[in-house]
Amino acid sequence: MFRLLKLTLHERKYVALAFLATVFVALFSSTFVYLVQPIIDNMWMNPAQQAEQQQRMVNEHPGTAAAAKTRLLDLLWRALGVAPEDIRHVLPWVILGVLFGKSLFTFLSSFFMKAVGNKIVKTLRDQLYKHILYQSTSFYDAATTGDLMSRLTNDIDRIQQAVGTAMSDLVEETFVMVGILVVMLAIDVKLALMAFVLTPLAVLPMAAFSRQLKKQGRRSQIKMAEIYNHVYETISGHRIVKAFTTEPFELRKFLKASWRYFRINLKLAWVSSLSSPFMELVGGFVGAFILWIGSKRISAGYISAGDFAAFAMAVFSLFTPIKRLTRAQNVVVQATACLDRVEEVLKVPLQIQERPGAFPLPPVQGRVRYEAVRFAYRPDRPVLHDISFEVEPRQTVALVGFSGAGKTTIINLLARFYEPTAGRVLIDGIDIHDVTLPSLRSQIGLVTQDIVLFNDSVRGNIAYGLDDVPIERIQAAAEAAECHRFITELPKGYDTLIGERGGLLSVGQRQRLAIARALLKNPPILILDEATSSLDSESERLIQKALAKIMRDRTTFVIAHRLSTIRNADMILVIEKGRIVESGPHDKLLRKHGIYRMLYDLQFAQDEEIAP
Repeated sequence: MFRLLKLTLHERKYVALAFLATVFVALFSSTFVYLVQPIIDNMWMNPAQQAEQQQRMVNEHPGTAAAAKTRLLDLLWRALGVAPEDIRHVLPWVILGVLFGKSLFTFLSSFFMKAVGNKIVKTLRDQLYKHILYQSTSFYDAATTGDLMSRLTNDIDRIQQAVGTAMSDLVEETFVMVGILVVMLAIDVKLALMAFVLTPLAVLPMAAFSRQLKKQGRRSQIKMAEIYNHVYETISGHRIVKAFTTEPFELRKFLKASWRYFRINLKLAWVSSLSSPFMELVGGFVGAFILWIGSKRISAGYISAGDFAAFAMAVFSLFTPIKRLTRAQNVVVQATACLDRVEEVLKVPLQIQERPGAFPLPPVQGRVRYEAVRFAYRPDRPVLHDISFEVEPRQTVALVGFSGAGKTTIINLLARFYEPTAGRVLIDGIDIHDVTLPSLRSQIGLVTQDIVLFNDSVRGNIAYGLDDVPIERIQAAAEAAECHRFITELPKGYDTLIGERGGLLSVGQRQRLAIARALLKNPPILILDEATSSLDSESERLIQKALAKIMRDRTTFVIAHRLSTIRNADMILVIEKGRIVESGPHDKLLRKHGIYRMLYDLQFAQDEEIAP
C-alpha cells in the first residue's frame, strides 16, 4: 500500500482535495452516529422528563451523573444557539444536513481519487510503453509479446482499480473508523479502550489474507500473460495453424492455459471471499463483547440510554468500514502484485544508450569500417570473432554464408541494435558510439526479410515516421521500387488501408512497399537483409531493375542467397562461424574453390543455369 501511496503523491493537488473531502466524510459519518444519543434522550422525552431522569441517576448513582455530563454535541447546540428544549425540533433538520454533507463529500472524495487513479495510470502506462519502445533488440529477443501486452493492459488496469477506487476506500474508511472511535471515546473511555485492545484480533487475520492474496494475485497475472501470448501467436500465425490443420491442437493448449488461469482465480476468489465475512465475524464477536460490557455500564449509571444506543450504533457502524477496508485491501494487495510486474520491466536498464556528450552524426558519405569487432549474445557463446573490414562510399558489399554464420548480426551492429563486446564500428571515421542514436539510424535504410507493415494506408506505410511528405515524393519512391502501378489499381490508391501487417497485399507487393519506404528515407547507407527472398520471378526482376540504379548512389550491405543480387557486388564477405574466411569479388572467389564456391555450387548453380 505504501508503494501505491507513493504513486498517488505525484498528483498532490487532487490528492489534497480528496483528502480534505475524506476528512469531511469521516466528520459527517461520526456525527451521524453520535446523533443517536439525542434521538433517544431528547426525541422521546420532554425537558421535564429529562430533568427527572437526571435527578434519579444522581440519586441512584452518586458521582456518576451520566445523563448530565457534557457531550461533544452540546458544543454543536451551543454553536447553533439551540436551547435544550428545542433540540427535538431542530434534530430532523440536522440529520438531513449531516446526510447531505456526507453524500456531497463522498462524491467529491470518490471523484478526486478516481481522477488521481486515471492520471497516475496514464502516466504509468505511458512510461512503461516508452521504456519498452526504447529497449534494445536483445530485450525483445527474451520477452514475449503476450506478456508485455498483459503488463501494459491487464496489470495496469488492476493498478488503476486499486488507486482510483480501493485506495479511496482505504483512506476514507480509515478516517471514518477513526471518527467513530473518537465518538466511542467521547461516550465512554473504558469501553473504547476495550475495543482498542481487541483490535489485533481483526488485524492479524487481515495480514494473513493479504499475503495469500498477493501470492495468488501474482500467479494469476502470470497465467493471464500466458493466455495473451498464446492468443497473439495463434492469431498472428493463423495461416500456419490452418495450413497444418492444428486448430484442435491450439484449442487444447488454450483450454489448458485457460483452466490454469481459472484454478488460480478460484483460489483467489476463495481467499478474497473468505476474508470479508471472516473479518465481519471477528468484528461481531468484538462487538458482542463490547455490548455486554456496555449493558453493565448503563445499569451502573455511567452512561445514559442515549449514550448506550450511540455506542452500540458506533460498534455496529464499524462493521461497514471494516468490510470495505478488507475488500479494498484485497484489491490493493492484488494490485501490488501487478505493480511488481510493471516495475520489473521498468527496472530493466536500456542496454543501448547514448554516451554522455554524444553529438549528432553529420551527413555522411558512407565509408564504413569494422575494427576487430566481437559479439556474444551470451558471455559463454561468442558469435563474432575479430570482424574487420572497410567499405568505401557508394560500394556494395555482400555477406554470404550458411545459416547461423553471423551475417545478420554483423549488420545489426551497424545500426546499434546490439552493442559489440569488443572492437568498434566507424562511419566516415566516427565511432558510432559517440553519436546520438536518432542521427545514426536516420542515415541508415533497412529492408528485411521479415516484412513489417502497419494497419495504415499505403501512403502512411511508405512515409512511415516522416511528417508532411508531399505525395510527389511518395509516388517517386513507389515508382523506384516498382510498386506505383499496383498501388494505382487499389480501390483508393495511395489512401487504401492495407490491413494488419499488410495482409490485404501479396507478399511481393508488401516487400516492394517496404523497399519504397526505405527509399523515401533516402539514406546514404542501405541494408538489404534477404530483401528479395520473398519475391516471385517477375517481382524480383522489377526490384533488381530498381536496385541496380539505387545501389550505385549509396553504400549498400546485402545479405542474400540469390546470385542475381550479389554477383555484381564490389566485395563479397564469406562468413563462417562468426569469422570472415574469404573476401573479394564474385569471379575471384569462384576461382578459389573455397567455401564461396561450395555455396555457389549448392545454392546458386541452378539460378545460373536458368538465368537469361
